[in-house]
Amino acid sequence: MRKWNNSQSALLLAGFMTLFLSYSSPTQSEEKPPSGKRGEKSNEVEAKPKGDEKDKDLHHFMIAKLKASVDILEGLTTENYPLIKDGATKLNQMSTAEKWRYSNDALYRQFSSEFQRTTQDLIEAADEKNLDKSALKWMDVTVKCIECHRHVRAMLIVTD
Repeated sequence: MRKWNNSQSALLLAGFMTLFLSYSSPTQSEEKPPSGKRGEKSNEVEAKPKGDEKDKDLHHFMIAKLKASVDILEGLTTENYPLIKDGATKLNQMSTAEKWRYSNDALYRQFSSEFQRTTQDLIEAADEKNLDKSALKWMDVTVKCIECHRHVRAMLIVTD
């Protein structure tokens, strides 16, 4: 197996996150013009959602998932295995929370089970201090997120 150096791993992760963000970013017609100067922290993610209390709780839950994901990515790029493990553990624990259960259909349950197994694999890779395995497991976790979110969006379209 080929051993990657830090810059190659970071480049791979950066490319993958760009791909991930392109799947999850709004479409051209939904995009908002950039606010503020380059480098300023955007408040878009932190903005409170409109709607009932359940929507607000879900929004905060999703923000916590993103923060755990950022911890994993930071840990991967800096070879900080405790940070990788902490982020993966948070995601794994969150995946068992009631707020996680958006639906009870069989496909959604399958996505959740796969996500739990994959985050557990990431925790184990971090325990082994294996950067390549951790990076690959992180990519697998991210792909599982994209697939599940795609499924949930399709469910929302059908129910609307």
